Amino acid sequence: MAPVILDPRNPFARILDLAADAIIAVNVRKSIIFFNRGAEAAFGYSAEEVRAKPLKLLFRGGLAGFHPERIAPLETSAEKAATVERREIVGRRKDGSEFPARVALSRIEFDGETVLSLMLQDVTSHAFTEERLRAAVREKDVLLDEVHHRVKNNLQVIVSLLGLQARSIKDPATRVKFDESRYRIQAMAILHEILDESSSLAEIDFANYIQRLAAHVVRSYGAIGSIQMQIRADPLSCHRDIALPCGLIVNEVLSNAFKYAFPGGKSGEIRIDLRRDVSGMVHLLLADNGIGLPPGWDWKTSPTLGLRLVRTLARQIEADMQVNGSNGTAFSIAFLDGLRRNAK
Repeated sequence: MAPVILDPRNPFARILDLAADAIIAVNVRKSIIFFNRGAEAAFGYSAEEVRAKPLKLLFRGGLAGFHPERIAPLETSAEKAATVERREIVGRRKDGSEFPARVALSRIEFDGETVLSLMLQDVTSHAFTEERLRAAVREKDVLLDEVHHRVKNNLQVIVSLLGLQARSIKDPATRVKFDESRYRIQAMAILHEILDESSSLAEIDFANYIQRLAAHVVRSYGAIGSIQMQIRADPLSCHRDIALPCGLIVNEVLSNAFKYAFPGGKSGEIRIDLRRDVSGMVHLLLADNGIGLPPGWDWKTSPTLGLRLVRTLARQIEADMQVNGSNGTAFSIAFLDGLRRNAK
């Protein structure tokens, strides 16, 4: 089907007629003088049907969305070519249906005449694909939210079952091990509880997590009133993959402080400091003013399960950990929050 153009034998016109995109040209009266095969496919009109018809036939609202200088009478401009202007616009097909389109509009010199050219892409499929992607993301968010909710509930059930089982155990040492396992699982449950409450599925309010963990440990060891807990925590976030191992470290260190730092029911203080420095490194200090560490004791080689867990978890988050036991006990931990690391 021959394109509508002043000279259909023009080789350039034949090339444009074969282009995949819709290409339309109008004269100074905004009447259609060129309508390629891509335009026929996009609008449902044949080239003959739109010959000399006004351009507004093809667009809702005409070209009102474009800069007035681009659609002013073409002969008033001394320019032979103008910069291309691109817009999102709504096309109208022959059957009356409408579709979103991207249009590049420019004034050009064509076959000795100044005309307005439009190159158009039907982006219906793009819009459909984008909406499907958005729907998939929404579905994934709902699914992950449900996962965190179920994990939290399941962990709470496990904690309750371990508590019930511990009550029936006669051996005190075995009962203690059950309780310690229960406290560790509770630390994980608190994280998933925060995730369940959070609008983010990856970013954890780490200060809130530390405060809730500390309150849980205090309740677990019945130390309310005898041991004071001082918490200074800057508001900061961590990725969940960093928060969980770090939370388990906090649980182990605080548990050890409550069990061993103040023998004989002595009173004392445990301090938690959380901050981020200017380089983005997170610093966590867990310190007590208790009896300190035995001479020659090395936390890096201690065979106890708790400190073996601490060492493993510190390596997992690539943390730099220092321990000082000369005046009470202080665990100093420095690590990246995981958010910046994942963004690199």
